[in-house]
Amino acid sequence: MTPYYDRDGITIYHADCREILPTIAQGSIDLVLTDPPYGVGLVKKTSDFRDSANFDNGKSLQATVLYQDDPAIIRELIADVMPDVLRVGERAMVFCGPQMMWAYPEPRAIGCVFNPNGAGRSPWGFQCMHPILYYGKDPYLQDGKGGRPNSLRDEQPNTENIDHPCPKPIKWMRWAVARASREGESILDPFAGSGTTLVAAKALGRSAIGIELEERYCEIAARRLQQSVLPFEAAS
Repeated sequence: MTPYYDRDGITIYHADCREILPTIAQGSIDLVLTDPPYGVGLVKKTSDFRDSANFDNGKSLQATVLYQDDPAIIRELIADVMPDVLRVGERAMVFCGPQMMWAYPEPRAIGCVFNPNGAGRSPWGFQCMHPILYYGKDPYLQDGKGGRPNSLRDEQPNTENIDHPCPKPIKWMRWAVARASREGESILDPFAGSGTTLVAAKALGRSAIGIELEERYCEIAARRLQQSVLPFEAAS
């Protein structure tokens, strides 16, 4: 398949990951780092912090209505994709969303991004954590470097003006790349979305492959990758 984008060790495929994952050799990816749809039925951007008034100098959001994540659809997607994710990756780090958390295979460990000021609503008030599922072995412990926190605290909302309903803050994904992979390793994101994982991988000297079903998001990711990326210190 011809890549949508291929530059500086970062490749994007405009495709359904269910078609590409079976073609990837077992254990050939060091880290699968991804943020699949959450199964909350979101069809438009509802963020209180990112709106059309402050996006792209007042231009309206164009891509948010592309996001389809009804619970039944996402449960089926998880069942289709996760066996291949665990087959191709030496380790995996999945931002699963609280609603779909129990639909995933049992992880080796659970972490989170903790937002004490709230990160959306739940049937029990404000949701203050974004769960992270870990599979495989911790690279820090494997290398004899001792334990590291498997969670991150962040009190700021995502105010980045990215035309996607749920783009992860670049701070989170830079932390995730640094936490779960070594410099020079390969990363795969089968739900690449607006490309935040790929941007973080590029900043930290990793090669990366992103797969994204919607061409509009591929376009956004490619545009972000063409911009300069600042270096990042894992301890920050």
